Amino acid sequence: MAAGFRGLAAVRRARAFHPTGLALRGELRAVDDDLPWPSAPTAIVARLSKGAGTPGRLPDALGLAVRIPGAGRDGEPWDLTLTTAGSGHLGRMLPRPVATWTGGAYSSLVPYRRADRLIWLGAWATADSPRLEASLEAVAAAGGLGFVLRTGREDGRWCDSAELRLSEAGGDAPAFDPVLHRPDGVDVAPEWLAGLRERAYAGSRAGRS
Repeated sequence: MAAGFRGLAAVRRARAFHPTGLALRGELRAVDDDLPWPSAPTAIVARLSKGAGTPGRLPDALGLAVRIPGAGRDGEPWDLTLTTAGSGHLGRMLPRPVATWTGGAYSSLVPYRRADRLIWLGAWATADSPRLEASLEAVAAAGGLGFVLRTGREDGRWCDSAELRLSEAGGDAPAFDPVLHRPDGVDVAPEWLAGLRERAYAGSRAGRS
């Protein structure tokens, strides 16, 4: 797994997946405590990206990654990575190419385990966000957009959990790693898949360097 992602990243001279993206800054505000969000509005770094790196406005599996400083274990950051997908029991586990940044659901694809519960994380653009075609140029020109982060339960329900406002582009995005950077008591499930994902992230980082 690590070798494969290292080789792909080396060939691309970029991330193995989601090689092209745009770094953004914004703010996250919790509206529920079903996940251990910061208690006060918090400045975040985000990245919107195209999974396969298709050019221009061509459809792709689009990515939304968020880093919440200080919200992880031992003062480390908490990284969230979401990809466009469906919202049903099966669909939320399968990446789906889309033609706009703001027209559908984003999903963590795999759940978190917190205590005895499995919790999916999803995101939907807010009603006041403009319709943006699937190009990075469209995001840069938009000037700002918002997302509602929702938690998905095993019974299929989605509940509002936090609000995300992105309003400033610029700078470099960090190397997001949702397996390594997470809070205490929040684990990526299942455990064997989390191990594979961490090998993939490590391989991709090694290939880029």
